[in-house]
Amino acid sequence: MASYLNRSSEQENISLLRNRKIYSWNSLIRKYPVNGFQDDNNGHQTDGGEGDLNKCLTVFDIISYGIGSTVGAGVFVSIGIAISSLAGPGTLLSFLFSAIACLISAFCYSEFSARIPASGSAYTFAYVSLGEYMGWFVGWNLTLEYAISASAVARGWVGYFSVIFSIFGVKAPQFIQGYQINDWININPIAPLIIVFCTIILVFGIKDSARFNMIITCINILTILFFIVLGSIYVKVENWTPFLPFGFDGVFNACSVVFFSYVGFDSVTTLAGEVKNPKRDLPIGVIGSLVIATSLYIGVTLVLSGMVSFSEVSQGSPLSDAFIHNGLDMKWAAMIIAFGTLTSLTASTLCCLIGQPRIYLQMAKDGLFFKKFGQLNKKQVPVFGILFTCGFASLLAIILDLDNLTNMISIGTLLAFNCVCAGVVVMRFRNEDGSENGPISSTRVLFDLFVVACVFGAASYNGWKIWVQISLAVVLLVLIVLLCFKKQTLDKSKCNYFLCPLVPVLPCLGIIINTYFIMHLDSASFIRMAIWTVVGTIVYFAYSIRNSKLNNEDNCDNVNYIN
Repeated sequence: MASYLNRSSEQENISLLRNRKIYSWNSLIRKYPVNGFQDDNNGHQTDGGEGDLNKCLTVFDIISYGIGSTVGAGVFVSIGIAISSLAGPGTLLSFLFSAIACLISAFCYSEFSARIPASGSAYTFAYVSLGEYMGWFVGWNLTLEYAISASAVARGWVGYFSVIFSIFGVKAPQFIQGYQINDWININPIAPLIIVFCTIILVFGIKDSARFNMIITCINILTILFFIVLGSIYVKVENWTPFLPFGFDGVFNACSVVFFSYVGFDSVTTLAGEVKNPKRDLPIGVIGSLVIATSLYIGVTLVLSGMVSFSEVSQGSPLSDAFIHNGLDMKWAAMIIAFGTLTSLTASTLCCLIGQPRIYLQMAKDGLFFKKFGQLNKKQVPVFGILFTCGFASLLAIILDLDNLTNMISIGTLLAFNCVCAGVVVMRFRNEDGSENGPISSTRVLFDLFVVACVFGAASYNGWKIWVQISLAVVLLVLIVLLCFKKQTLDKSKCNYFLCPLVPVLPCLGIIINTYFIMHLDSASFIRMAIWTVVGTIVYFAYSIRNSKLNNEDNCDNVNYIN
């Protein structure tokens, strides 16, 4: 009898699901319930999926991954561009301002990652707070960003061998320089080698890859400290004058370059499912890695701009060239810097390859991506996702040169930053049943804030009249004040995890700053995002919306909350 009743109940639930419209507005905006991430026996949260990841990472591992993902091309390449042509010694201020701007988003990431420690990072945060399609949009674009980032770093890794050859006055072989086909395609057969190497490390498991990353990150930090200590001996104070050769306009222009040196800390949050104590360690890891990276950037800027006049700083290999073309002829020091750069770019490649498979994993667990990506091996490693990422990134690294790859990076990451900042605000105002108090929803105000911020960024980029920019700034301020008057429903006394301070002001400032940088990107970035989003939308409506975990009968009781 009980068996009959169970079968009858199952058939009733299936019938109910068939009667529900899958292709509906409610399906697009339904939100994954926070209580879908249940506490395990150790007090940590899990998404309840089959085959959980190996929880073995400590706060030191997280900081190591954070430093590895941020302190790479920024300190060894971008810093030269900023000092020589944009801000001079004032690049120090550019790094400081960019760090503050990035720290705002880091606070928001820290709250979400502590509250919902799942491997999906910004994808999961957007799914919970803004709805299924926004979560899909963020996850789909982030996976491309991580693949492109790994490809770009791989190209930079190969390119730095040319620097090693140049130290000895020898031209690099053609297979290292690549074979130029046209403006877009430059065939480089050895670029994928570092991607394949890092993939092998990742397949061994997160514990082994964490040890490897810790070693090369330590080498990276020692290389930078070597430059700071040895280079400070040859600093000439007169090189710091003028401190702002291009004025404050140059400082803010340099912010657009050096800001992306910090982008990468968000990949740390994709490791949430593998951290022993995510509520404590993730916020410390995210914020701690940013503080350390900023300190290193400022130290290198001071020494480099003191060793060499800003106008003579090399844009391609500024740190190693400072010991060669500055009347020093210290090739041994330049070689140490060059090899240290290779280890740094290796760490960056490893960290870029970590994020994409874990976002695929979480999307597959949620039913939004193909089940194969949700499978783990005996070592609790998403091998299929890692191998797929390796193949995708290797293909891009073979055919596209560094300039074209770097121009495609960042817009997806910045949009993810915006969604996380907005999500923190939305979650502070949401009741347990999914409703909000007051006549105006926070999502509507945040959408208006984003639109006005886009116009404000475009006004700044195109040099519109100052009164127009001031008017837009006033509108932004009014929208923030409007959110400040809404009543927050989160009971902070019951929260045993990190909370972003000054909500909603700080997250709203984060949205404005991130949008400002988005509107200063080139048109190719928007075209790439539009094409990739169209492809992703087709996949979503063809597969994801039909296989979403929220379609299952287990969630029938949560229909009101989810929608």
